[in-house]
Amino acid sequence: MRLNRLQVALLSTLTVLLPACGGISSKRGEDSGSQALLRLMDVSNGFGQLVPHTVQKLDAAGNPTQQVISILNQQDIIDHVNAANPILPVPQFNPAPVLPSGAVGNHYLLARFTRDLDLSTIFDPSPGSMATAGLTGAVSVVAIDPVTGTALPVLGRAFVNGQTLGDTLEGDPPRRPMENWVTIDEFGSTIVLDPAGQGFPGTDGFFVGSQQLVSSSSFVFVPDTDSNLATYETFPVGYEIRLRFTTAVRANNGKGLNQQVLACSTVGDDELSPEVVRTPPPLQEPLITPGGGDTDVDPLTTIRVEFTEPVQPYSVGEILGASPANLSSALKVEFGPSSTRTDMPFNVQPLSPFDLSIYDLYPAFNFPGAGPAFGSCGTFSRVDITINPGQVADLANNPDPADPANYIPNYNILGGTTYFVTGEGPGMVNAPVTPDAVYLSRSGAMPGISVVDLNGFGQGTGNPSFIEGQPIEGNTNFPYNANVRFQTGLRPPLAVGTCTLDGGSAGAFFLSRDTSLNDQVVAPPLVSDVSDMMLGHPLDGTFNNAKYPFGCLAGNGGSICTLDGLKVINAAIGGGGNTLNPVAPGGFQIGGLMAGYGNLVSFAPHPNPPPLSFPPLCVAPYLLGQEPTSIDHYGAGAADPKTNLLVPGDPFGDPLSNPPVPPSGLLTPEQNCYFLGPSQGQIKVENCLAYMIRQQVGHFLYVLDRQAGEVTVLNSNRMTVVERISMNDPTEFAMSPNLDLLAVTNQSSNTVSFIDIDPSSATFHQIVKTTVVGKGPRGIAWQPGNEDILVCCEADDTLSVISAFSLVERTRVSAQLNKPFDVVAMPRQAGAGNGYQRNVYFAYILNRNGNVALFESGPNGVNGWGYDDVIGIAPYTFNSPKKLQLDPINLFMAVWIAHEGPIDVITGDPGAPNVGALSQLWVESAVTGQLFLTSGNVGQTGLRDMAFDVSVSIGEGTQGLSGIPVDIAFDNMRNLGGMPNFITSFSAGTALPGNGKGMVRPVPGGVINNNEPAYMFAAVPNVTGGFGVVDVFDLAKAGVLRKDINAFQVGVQSILVPNVSGVMDYWSQ
Repeated sequence: MRLNRLQVALLSTLTVLLPACGGISSKRGEDSGSQALLRLMDVSNGFGQLVPHTVQKLDAAGNPTQQVISILNQQDIIDHVNAANPILPVPQFNPAPVLPSGAVGNHYLLARFTRDLDLSTIFDPSPGSMATAGLTGAVSVVAIDPVTGTALPVLGRAFVNGQTLGDTLEGDPPRRPMENWVTIDEFGSTIVLDPAGQGFPGTDGFFVGSQQLVSSSSFVFVPDTDSNLATYETFPVGYEIRLRFTTAVRANNGKGLNQQVLACSTVGDDELSPEVVRTPPPLQEPLITPGGGDTDVDPLTTIRVEFTEPVQPYSVGEILGASPANLSSALKVEFGPSSTRTDMPFNVQPLSPFDLSIYDLYPAFNFPGAGPAFGSCGTFSRVDITINPGQVADLANNPDPADPANYIPNYNILGGTTYFVTGEGPGMVNAPVTPDAVYLSRSGAMPGISVVDLNGFGQGTGNPSFIEGQPIEGNTNFPYNANVRFQTGLRPPLAVGTCTLDGGSAGAFFLSRDTSLNDQVVAPPLVSDVSDMMLGHPLDGTFNNAKYPFGCLAGNGGSICTLDGLKVINAAIGGGGNTLNPVAPGGFQIGGLMAGYGNLVSFAPHPNPPPLSFPPLCVAPYLLGQEPTSIDHYGAGAADPKTNLLVPGDPFGDPLSNPPVPPSGLLTPEQNCYFLGPSQGQIKVENCLAYMIRQQVGHFLYVLDRQAGEVTVLNSNRMTVVERISMNDPTEFAMSPNLDLLAVTNQSSNTVSFIDIDPSSATFHQIVKTTVVGKGPRGIAWQPGNEDILVCCEADDTLSVISAFSLVERTRVSAQLNKPFDVVAMPRQAGAGNGYQRNVYFAYILNRNGNVALFESGPNGVNGWGYDDVIGIAPYTFNSPKKLQLDPINLFMAVWIAHEGPIDVITGDPGAPNVGALSQLWVESAVTGQLFLTSGNVGQTGLRDMAFDVSVSIGEGTQGLSGIPVDIAFDNMRNLGGMPNFITSFSAGTALPGNGKGMVRPVPGGVINNNEPAYMFAAVPNVTGGFGVVDVFDLAKAGVLRKDINAFQVGVQSILVPNVSGVMDYWSQ
């Protein structure tokens, strides 16, 4: 929307009156606290207010109202400024030397502040300072020609409280003294104290507001080219007149100006184009920082652009906080080799609400940084910035020459380019996703995250080096993907990578790498600590490439074949009974999944991950990943039938044999990746086949950053930041089995905060509830049937039980608890196959003294059948305990415990301290069925006829642990997670139809375990004579033996992960 002349005149009248009202005192409060800061009140030219800028206030529906407000902070810009409601134009100077009253007089600029000004930060008394009007540089008055780039100090004289620099030098070294030229008499009139002051605005006649020009908190500038104020002058014609105050300006109390200020106007109509400021001749490059060929720039940099005058924020780019990052028509930021250029989306924010000439560009993700070059790939470290003419709008409101009834701003007429080169930094990431991933936290000087690749044949970021017939450790494994090696014509096309952007996986059990070939894919400053992690909803429900405006929000982007209505997931339990298989459209649809349901955790994309593609699928949301291999090839109705050749087999080969044998199949024992992506190349929806998986692959990855006091939300595939949620003292996580809430213990405040993690909710990623619990809450578990949240309160030896219905603590128990710090909860034992069918749920609580307490749920009391309390201690001691994790296979109340001193499985005695141990505790035998409480035993707890056993306790050794484990996780390659959660009448809410966090899944006649891992992962941060590792144990081997995960090295190898501190899979509690 553009205002007509009458509207502008009316609004300008309002601003002209503001300085004349004098209503805001120039002094605020005492010289202490926040009020002691020096703040701007306003800048005017006598004809109206220049700063703060003004805008029409938007109503609740986003429509402009007649109320005009001053822009006082960045939030005002977010709330009220857009292309349909631009910032209002500022008043110009009269072409003639006249005062606001209409009388003849000098032009002037007046800036008013909240405190008395420190003259030493404004005036420069040195002999040559008058070339810049005697100003220090913290204040400047400049006339700039935007087209030629010429910028000259305006000749004139500055005043504060009627004082200015004298013309006579005094002292040694010589200095210009401050002299009083004018003052205000008792009648409010401006009078001359020194004849040289005659001509100062107001000395030749009173006008409304003239007394405000003489104040210890006001700055006045009068143009004066002949050193004679009595000869009335205007500011230079044909230039932008800019008055700038930097934060180096101070008040008398020593406090600096809180925000930079730039006031700008012209003499007569503003017909000058807004341009990017140029550096001085001879270079005259755009003043963009970094730019001008700068090298070794931090890849996490923002980009600063300075214009010749204030410009409309929305014309530079998407305003930070108002809309997601997107591409800009005004500024193009791109990087990468010529064959694969990447356009960087960004948000913009002015340096200050009082300086709209300088903008910071906030990239949507980090620049890749300097990295290795491979063949034709080149590096991604050069960043080019292009200024496009005709896009950046100033605040003017001039008649459109083509349509005088319409009013338009001035646009930039000059283009330009510059560039910079980034230094070493975090690269771009394209990591495999669940079910083929295990996530590792790392501590130490470089805390962060690594990802264990269990697929081994994906085309993520990695080393593209490859020699046919010679598998080499660290080189790409992707060319051995049978679908790439033995067939062509896949949709979208797949080809062997040529650079680190698409180099591909190094193989199963290797760590995923970024484009700089770092195996730590998240590092500072993205995070400063990783205390806990959890995976939430699939990302594609929120970020996808469906045809505009249903998924891709960039222009007319997106694919018609990616619409939600075409995403119809049909699946059934596979022949092995441990995973899901897709079935043809019209087949059994598990759980009644709605069309468009998020990608199932049971299916891996092919390849996992798909390669990054250029240009991107969509820029808002920014989707760089190529779609998974298309449904066009799958099933009887396929448009182009092809066989998926990548099946379970030999994931390692034998690279040490002669000749070497390459890998030939997936690690998973049962197929989990299929051709299920959207149809390709169609323009009519009726030609698109129903599909089951799409970009964005991966999940919301929640990272607990205790040091920063926040929960950082990442894209688990690209490892870019989605959100940051400030917390009090976040300590540990638990996630609702329905993926709607994330519970976070806050140890120092004795509370649990609940964050809404449902993307469809109006309060998504907001704290919706905070519950007070016992002292020092730490370990936390969400019962898989969605009944309770159990919280270990270590400082007062209690367990707080929070109802999942109300999120209120319903009971607090303390029996047999001694500094409890970790807890895991099991499903309610209802239905065949579900433990001993007691119709209660149990939870294990780990005490610091090595005891494991057993909590039994209710209902309690007479006619009940559960104590809703701790009922006893397992008859084993686990020295120096570290962590509990449920056994996903054994449903007879089995749990794995990381501790020291392996248990003697014959005697049950604990072993020696300082020796790593992993032990499986379970209930070997028990009375089956619901055990009612009676009047005689209601108050008498006990282990309820259950016999515990430790049948496996792994110690250190060649096929055992490498050291002391601190955390445990399992692979998710075979799972039934796409089926509905198992719930009972005690559960809160309904069952999530797919991707739930429940431990079991309902089947006809009972339940079965949801996840069937082949391997267990143990984080071992301290290895004797070595670095941290992740030990991998083969669960199918008798005694659970450590697996050799590296066929390139002799002996039983573990995953090398220096400073590893934790491991996490999708169902980790």
